[in-house]
Amino acid sequence: MATYKETVGTSVVNYAGDYPGAVDGELWYDSTNKDFKYQYANVTAAGSWRTGGTMNTIRYLLGGAGTQTAAIAFGGYRDVPPDTYYANTELYDGSSWTEVNDLNTGRLGIGSNGTTTSALGFGGDTGPAQVDSTELWNGTNWTEVNDLNQARVYIGSAGISNTSSLAFGGNVGGTQYANTESWNGTNWTEVNNLNLARRALAGAGTQTAALGFGGKTPALKASTESWNGTNWTAVNNLNTARADLAGAIAGTNTSTLAVGGEAGPGIVGITEEWNGTNWTEVADLSTARTGLGGAGTSTAAAVFAGSAPSVTGATEEWTGAGAPVGAWSTGGSLNLGREQNTGISVGTYTAGLIFGGDNPTPGGTANTETYDGTSWTEVNNMNTSRRAGAGYGTQSSAMSGASFAGNTGETNKTETFNGTNWTEIANLNTARAYGAGAGADNSSGILFGGATAPGSAQAINESYNGSNWTEVNDLNAARKILTGIGTATSALAFGGFLDPGAKVGNTETWNGTNWTEVNDMNTARSSAGGAGADSTSALCYAGYTTTYVAVTEEWNGVSWAETTDISTARSAGGSSGTATAALYSGGQNPAGKLTTTEEWNVPSNVVKTLTD
Repeated sequence: MATYKETVGTSVVNYAGDYPGAVDGELWYDSTNKDFKYQYANVTAAGSWRTGGTMNTIRYLLGGAGTQTAAIAFGGYRDVPPDTYYANTELYDGSSWTEVNDLNTGRLGIGSNGTTTSALGFGGDTGPAQVDSTELWNGTNWTEVNDLNQARVYIGSAGISNTSSLAFGGNVGGTQYANTESWNGTNWTEVNNLNLARRALAGAGTQTAALGFGGKTPALKASTESWNGTNWTAVNNLNTARADLAGAIAGTNTSTLAVGGEAGPGIVGITEEWNGTNWTEVADLSTARTGLGGAGTSTAAAVFAGSAPSVTGATEEWTGAGAPVGAWSTGGSLNLGREQNTGISVGTYTAGLIFGGDNPTPGGTANTETYDGTSWTEVNNMNTSRRAGAGYGTQSSAMSGASFAGNTGETNKTETFNGTNWTEIANLNTARAYGAGAGADNSSGILFGGATAPGSAQAINESYNGSNWTEVNDLNAARKILTGIGTATSALAFGGFLDPGAKVGNTETWNGTNWTEVNDMNTARSSAGGAGADSTSALCYAGYTTTYVAVTEEWNGVSWAETTDISTARSAGGSSGTATAALYSGGQNPAGKLTTTEEWNVPSNVVKTLTD
């Protein structure tokens, strides 16, 4: 029998503990625990939906195309008197929608395919009549081009650009069509028909390899047909018959999604995934809706707008199974257990900094420690003992402020750290504690929120320019014991504690001038940890609700999604890092003031032990 080395080309490594150099599937011997081990990537077992950016114009029965991070939406309808047939076009960048030049003819039930720079819109209903009009999008403007051979509305569609498209099905009045037409960039040509004439079906794929599914005859249908460039072939049906659904239009005839729609007895959020043979039900939309637009693939899709039954502009983003999952692991312990301590909120977990906090006495400590990815080292203390403070920067260029100073109450004193020593600098304009901060280094940043005596929550925001603090525009929601990450021009404030005592999940983004309220966290809390380089990507973990929590949430610039919990539930620890490489140290829970450190990594691995 062949040896392991003869089979895979390497010997079994002997290592004390988990082997950091292991690749997926590689076997090693853990000499500490006397076990053979291997590892593999930690990924999601199932897909999921999360909130995306809201459209500027709410509508339904619109066209959509593109990808999850580069989508186009056009046309549509709203039946609030007076009825409106929209020509509006919007582009999506994965976070927000931007209005661009309109279609020449507003309409509902329009066929659609392509990308944000090369799209096609065809057919539809303008109110007076069903039309055959075709318009071509070049990334800037719509241009009228040659018409369909058969006018119709509620058309199925597929195609990758404005030079290559397929239109199938649809209706005029009570007549359902099976007609299929192929577009070559100049003209439409009639080709072989669908097997089942129907309207309000969805499509995906290309001009030569497409899928059509669902629809009405007018009875709701689950029928699925696959196109090979010449003929349609009936394949396995959807699990749920429905119409006015969306497809992942950039998918293929072997891999796509069927999302939402009208199903007896009402509107649904059902999502089904096609693998080339069968449909499988996966996670539902958060908001069930019909007449929605779709973009993307079976692994990364977006759906938008629709009727739920109220007309909406909401966007949801799909991430399929197999996405990398983050994980927490144990790091080196602090030398001094503490809570209400402050950690920098940029950099990585291999270069952390923690300072101040509450231990051993309630007046706070001046103790400072640095982290090298393995262990903490005590370095020079701050000039003023403090707790419940804010901070930002890096291990070699940090800021501390907005804290309690010893037993004297809230202070306006601030200090900077240069990697060796702390230096007192210009005072804040308003003395306070329990605030949060954001800044890339100690030459610029902001300190916001907090509490002034006798503990009143504040919305105050002050900006530092390297010499002085200046009051700038306030938070929208006054709060204390909140969390902040980012820079002086791109920051995020989340969570906290409102007077007279409510924990909140409020999230606000800072653009260097103003704060804007955005989507809340799923778990309202105060005293949470946070990490992130700017307002587009962040991590929130641990904290306090009515108890100590371990909940971790990830921010993608639009919404929060729950991910892997931290191992030790606690609050008021110190944080460093980014959304993919973070550090959380110290804090408190019923066990007392902690020295515990945990490290966050994305991607992460699962280590398995071979058993007899």
